[in-house]
Amino acid sequence: MIEGLDPVVVDIVRTTLLVTTIVFALYFGLYQLFSVTIVVRAIGAIADERRWASDDLLSGTFASPLTPGVSILVPAHNESAGVVACVESLLRLQYPQVQIIIVDDGSSDGTSDVLRERFATSPVDLEPLNPLPLLKPIEALWQFHERDALLIRKTSSGRRADAVNAALQFARHELVCMIDGDSILEPTALLHVVQPFIDDPTVVASGGIVRPANGSVLIEAEVDRVEVPDRLIERIQVLEYLRAFLVGRAGWSSIKGLLIISGAFGVFRRDTLIGLGGLDARSLAEDAELVVAAHRHHRSEREPYRIVFVARPVCWTETPSTWSAVARQRKRWSQGLGELLRSARDMMLRPRYGSLGMLTLPYFWLFEQWGAPLVLAAFALSILTGALGIIPWEVIGLAIAISYFVAVATSLLAIAIELAATADYRSARSMRRLMLTAFLEPILFYFPHAVWRTTGLIRAILSRPSEWGAQQRAGFVQRATTS
Repeated sequence: MIEGLDPVVVDIVRTTLLVTTIVFALYFGLYQLFSVTIVVRAIGAIADERRWASDDLLSGTFASPLTPGVSILVPAHNESAGVVACVESLLRLQYPQVQIIIVDDGSSDGTSDVLRERFATSPVDLEPLNPLPLLKPIEALWQFHERDALLIRKTSSGRRADAVNAALQFARHELVCMIDGDSILEPTALLHVVQPFIDDPTVVASGGIVRPANGSVLIEAEVDRVEVPDRLIERIQVLEYLRAFLVGRAGWSSIKGLLIISGAFGVFRRDTLIGLGGLDARSLAEDAELVVAAHRHHRSEREPYRIVFVARPVCWTETPSTWSAVARQRKRWSQGLGELLRSARDMMLRPRYGSLGMLTLPYFWLFEQWGAPLVLAAFALSILTGALGIIPWEVIGLAIAISYFVAVATSLLAIAIELAATADYRSARSMRRLMLTAFLEPILFYFPHAVWRTTGLIRAILSRPSEWGAQQRAGFVQRATTS
């Protein structure tokens, strides 16, 4: 009994708290049900892709004169530590026709200078092939000697999408691939990610896997050895990327409801991008905004189309290595998601938008956008109902234990799928580290992550401005030759 309150009021409070607790339990139970469904669909999709994958098919794609050319757009903001390795990996790609366009987006660390010192270049004066409005102007252009590569220097607007649009203006090939300036593509990555366009002319976009390169070693701009990094915050991100790409996006792609093709590694038809007016330069979630715009356009025009995820090609990227850098990133991601869902609210629960409108957008609104603040509210409610004696502490402890082991099991399942699909993390050391991280992540990361995501959501609700933000780059560990 709560001292000093009328018994009727006490009963009302107890009933309200109990009903709220039951609603929370149903909410998180529904979330777990959705998660299991996506995992099952992902396993089936990955198994089908592995079954039909063929090296002979890729060889034919590489040799065919009909294989569409690809323009690779590389926005780079203060990427001097890793941009040379990025460009060298692109120059080594096994693909018949590749155009490379790097955009130094107002870097203050000499990104352009590093590239011009490493590669012979000459200034050029070119007219855009695909004129698009830019927030900030282009300052200079350089052409690489004897290579189909262009370096652009522009004033920074603080938005990655503006740099991508600057590069898109000079893209001349049928397909356009976007990667970040701190990324490394595997030699056959383009062959894998372009194959869906060749197999099915209705494919308008295709995305591949992005994995953290932290801890990996390069030989001549190719990943030679993959290791799970030493720092816990970096290991946690390895797990997150396994769940998000290998499981999450494969699952959503299998039901034709893919919301995001990562800006770190995605291929689009150039005509689609130009028809949409390029990327939304004012959006923090420009990659998801682009995919949603493509869905909206083709559904509205009643045109057949497919947006797919391919689980074979890998793009290695440098992820934040400190807790503060991850905090800034997640606040920005959460704010971008909130802005995206607000702009796409007219598509939710609309059958004309297919799986995206009926399943994906409602799921992201209910669980991804509001999940973080509801986790914090559920934690506070658990403490309150336990303190008031409404729910026994034993029951609360059991619920927390179940949630913990479900989270661990999800990560372990993602690890198992990864080990079955590739050999990247099969060393005993990597497996031990990943499994230990799966048990530590819910304890050490979930609560601060929920706080960061809630902060980002509040910024989205209040329409606060945001930019790329600063991130310290360490670059890639490289050896000249194989030991």
